[in-house]
Amino acid sequence: TGQSAGGAGAWRFAAKYGELWASVSVVCAPASPQLAESLENLHIWVVGWTGDGEMGNDEIVEALKVRRRSGSVRYTRYTKAPPPPDPQYRFMLGHGSYDLIYRDPRLWQWALAQRRPSAIKAWQQ
Repeated sequence: TGQSAGGAGAWRFAAKYGELWASVSVVCAPASPQLAESLENLHIWVVGWTGDGEMGNDEIVEALKVRRRSGSVRYTRYTKAPPPPDPQYRFMLGHGSYDLIYRDPRLWQWALAQRRPSAIKAWQQ
């Protein structure tokens, strides 16, 4: 999982090394729809706020769902989310979606339920 800039890293890492993971959760980190082709077979949970960036998450989620042969896609799109708790970033209204989703036990139940036996072999190489 990754949030904001860490979410951008999670997208890139999952796209490049998808064989290592059963799932990826990305929070507040819109991505290009072209990335979807590299994420086949992964279970993905995208989390964001309606005002996330210029691209938002709608396009990447749609691209992930279009030609999916395996791996699930979940999308949580908050219409209201707090700013980050650090006063320095209070102006980033809505960017605190991570505070909501990381407190939600459904995310962790979902993440821990994902399995990809082939990843065990990939990690051993």
